[in-house]
Amino acid sequence: MNVAELYLQTAQLGFETTLEDSDRFYFAANRALLQVCKVRPAIRHCLINHKPLANLIRQDTFSPIEKIEDITYEAEGAKAYYFEADGNGVLYLEEYITDTGEWRIFGEIPLQSKQIFVPYRGFIKKQGAFVSGRIRLRFAGEYLYSVKNVALYQYLYGGEVADIPAYEAYTRYDVKKLVSDFMALCSPPIREEEENTLLNQNYEQEGDSIILLPYDKRGVYKVLYEHRPTAIENTGATTEDTQELDLDDELCSLMPILVAAYVWIEDEPEKSEYYMSLYRERVQEIVLSHKDTSPVLIKNVNGW
Repeated sequence: MNVAELYLQTAQLGFETTLEDSDRFYFAANRALLQVCKVRPAIRHCLINHKPLANLIRQDTFSPIEKIEDITYEAEGAKAYYFEADGNGVLYLEEYITDTGEWRIFGEIPLQSKQIFVPYRGFIKKQGAFVSGRIRLRFAGEYLYSVKNVALYQYLYGGEVADIPAYEAYTRYDVKKLVSDFMALCSPPIREEEENTLLNQNYEQEGDSIILLPYDKRGVYKVLYEHRPTAIENTGATTEDTQELDLDDELCSLMPILVAAYVWIEDEPEKSEYYMSLYRERVQEIVLSHKDTSPVLIKNVNGW
């Protein structure tokens, strides 16, 4: 169905060939489009290549550690660092001098925050060049503070400081920002390959659009979401508007009824309520006709 067909069918429901206000029609059509698409959402997917950078630090640094004495982390060949700190102190960047067997400071980062964890990140460079060999992060200072999520990275995603990723137990992916047609996440948004088996342990969901994938579960994730239909542009052409509605044919059959209910809601409320009741009845018919009545597969713990 295109917009011209929708316009003519809507007008006919009012026993007219045209509508008084074309702007009202377009507003009503877009409002109806978003409502109708929820009756049976079109499912799309995006692929998330979850590949967190390896941390050269072997210890688990996800949990906060209090700085009572100096805290040190060292690694060979690191090019960037990331950590979070919640107080006042200083981080010294140090390089190991093989000839003397001593550590030499080549960088200093002041730490300043008030009991909230603040992220810090940067490249391990001296005079604009990456430092080769073994380097060390040394958290020092005269005050008590905590650090967590400390990481040293050998590889980089880009040449900007903003390209240095956070080191977290879970990486957040906002699907709304990854695709242009996002309406809502499916439930569940991630499924295993086997049918009737839900992946329910290796990810979390935050809010309406954010997927959290664990650091140690690398891989390509197929995230399912509900497609947001393309909005109808107000061309003013009405009877000559060839824009196709971004719905399947069955859902398109709902559009004239619902648009009519919206168009006449102010001027003829009784007519509007009548068409709204027809719309609800038709929705129920469509929902029931597509209801899954196949038997549920139940797998016994003993394998039968």
